Amino acid sequence: MRLAIGTALLFSFVTSQLCSAQSLLPPTPYLDHGACPFECCTYRRWTVEKDTVIYRQRSTSAGVAFRLKRGDHVTGVTGVVVTLKPGPVIVKKARTIGEDRKVRVKPGDILYLLHYSGEGIYKLWFRGRTYEAEMPTAPGLITNEPLEQREEFLHVESEPNYVWWVKVKNRRGQTGWTKENDNFGNMDACG
Repeated sequence: MRLAIGTALLFSFVTSQLCSAQSLLPPTPYLDHGACPFECCTYRRWTVEKDTVIYRQRSTSAGVAFRLKRGDHVTGVTGVVVTLKPGPVIVKKARTIGEDRKVRVKPGDILYLLHYSGEGIYKLWFRGRTYEAEMPTAPGLITNEPLEQREEFLHVESEPNYVWWVKVKNRRGQTGWTKENDNFGNMDACG
């Protein structure tokens, strides 16, 4: 009897610890509605640079809403960045991270990269909240902090796997979705 009670208590403790640890993980897939994932990205009038199929929903099996031809113009209405697999980052030295919202992290903490945002900044998940912070792995990162020094504090285990779906509206007022966002021009407000 005593063994059964002890086993039940141990199982309850282990289960609560696992549930607690799981609550620290981002939901998968993670949906970032309205995100525009690069520097100066903006939703506005875009040019179509390559023929593009537009779907009724955010799925290539959702049925075709309409097709765009190179040279057409559309309005980029909004987007959703869908993180399929977050990229874990191990904190090696204590520091404060974050752009607008800041958080103190300590060695052994695990951050989860959700997607690139631009200018060396990633959207990340830590203990149930999202933050924007500079990461050592960012493509084309411009910073005063040398790569070796940034990697002293954080070790990126892997990049996140994500897809950016954009919702567009054609001149007839029809709307639909595509993940072929490289087929559009005039998306960059800085260029």
